[in-house]
Amino acid sequence: MNDQLQALRVRDPERTQVRSGTIRGGLMLLLAVAALSWESPGALAQENAPEARLITLDACIRTALLRNRALQIQRLNPEIARDTLSGSRGYYDPVFIGDARRESSSDSGGFDPADYSRDAIYDAESETVRLGLAGVLPTGMSYAFSGSYANSYGYRNFLDFDSYNLYAGVAIQQPLLKNFWIDQGRMTIRVNKKNLEITELGVAYLTMDVINQVQQAYCELLAARDHLAVQERLVAMRSNFQAGLERQVEVGMLTPPDTHLARSQHATAQAEAATARNLVTLSENALRTLLGDAWTDSADVPLAPRERLTAVTALFDLSASWDHGLRQRPDLAQLRTDLERADIDLKYRRNQLFPSLDLVAGYGRRGASTIESSNLGARIAASSSDAFGQISGGDNPSDMIGVIFTMPLMRQTERANYRVGKHLKAQAELLVKQKEELVMREISDALNSARSGLERLRAAGRAVEFARTALTAEERKLAGGKSTLFFVLQLQRDLATAESTEIRAKADYNKAVSQLQFADATLLETHQIAIEFVEP
Repeated sequence: MNDQLQALRVRDPERTQVRSGTIRGGLMLLLAVAALSWESPGALAQENAPEARLITLDACIRTALLRNRALQIQRLNPEIARDTLSGSRGYYDPVFIGDARRESSSDSGGFDPADYSRDAIYDAESETVRLGLAGVLPTGMSYAFSGSYANSYGYRNFLDFDSYNLYAGVAIQQPLLKNFWIDQGRMTIRVNKKNLEITELGVAYLTMDVINQVQQAYCELLAARDHLAVQERLVAMRSNFQAGLERQVEVGMLTPPDTHLARSQHATAQAEAATARNLVTLSENALRTLLGDAWTDSADVPLAPRERLTAVTALFDLSASWDHGLRQRPDLAQLRTDLERADIDLKYRRNQLFPSLDLVAGYGRRGASTIESSNLGARIAASSSDAFGQISGGDNPSDMIGVIFTMPLMRQTERANYRVGKHLKAQAELLVKQKEELVMREISDALNSARSGLERLRAAGRAVEFARTALTAEERKLAGGKSTLFFVLQLQRDLATAESTEIRAKADYNKAVSQLQFADATLLETHQIAIEFVEP
């Protein structure tokens, strides 16, 4: 099978771009498996039955990686996490502020000792425009660019007036202690990066799990078909044996009651063959579910594996499996990434213990032009160009620099949050250690199961040879009149049982090897499958 390995050219129906050897669409799976598709020859089809679909293990794995429903669902998680990360980077997006308005106001006067401006009599129109651009830099510095334009005209205390007021400036505020090396925005972005890594590792873990499930389901299908073949051979053997007895009844060598036992055993074998046939159907359905097959299109189509159920002796090295599993298991890597996430959270909580010491600075320019006249009823106009000239020439500058210091006297909330963060990190560390121990135990159990399965398989193979030899000898004794029908029928049953036991041992051994490859994270390497995540 490995001689036929070649790069696949496949198309993922959901957001994929076709490229030799790749499946691209947020998740890119580089597969090197046999490029074998479903076939429908009629050689294996029974009369009046649907044509069987020839399948291979590599083709099943390829199909499952593309169409398995659980994997399709899991593959959306990195996309969700990537979009969430992209959204959190919006923390640094600048914000534009625009405000434009026109106002009319008037006051007929009247003395107000609480507000001396009420003594004025005025009627004014004003137009104002305010523009600004504000945001935050990755250093934690906040900035604000602002500009304003105002034009007011009318009369006040029987004097006409017209004025322009312009302003342009910039202000910054840079934290020096609290929120200096990490703030809420930077923490959120870093945490979301770790969340993205965790979801990608989740896809890798589920990919391994799906491959393991497909391998085990494929083995179960092979075992079910071989078991059915054993039962059908037993039915044929019992049928031939019964036919021989009936011929002896016809010639008077036996009486009809002598055939009752053979008929009973024949009927029992037929019942067991029906059970085995149903087991094949159930195994096919289990494999179809993993492959994501459309049930309405393929539920009645038998699956015919090209491979036979065989067992290849593997080399078992517990230390090497431990080392590889602890380094490559995606679920263990997820917990380690979660520990890094807890460390980011702890750094943020620790930074919040510091008082706020912010450096503030600003610079601006102003321009103004105002004219007042007693020429009632005539519209006078100030010069806006004078105001703009003052702005450009820096006639009326203003600058500011200083510090702002703020410190809660108790900091009870910050201290409690920091203690919580320490506990969460300690918990994450313990979860990693616990998972490492569980992974080592899982690998050890899987390796011991594979070793035990190999020993069981070898013993089952010897049992089949002995049962076949015993049956042959007993049939010869029966032909010579030195045995009975009961012993021959019993040995036929023993041979079928031994063959079924060997088949079960082969399937269990292959499943144990697959579980070991899953436990020590060598499954992807075995099938030459690499997983790479790329941004769409």
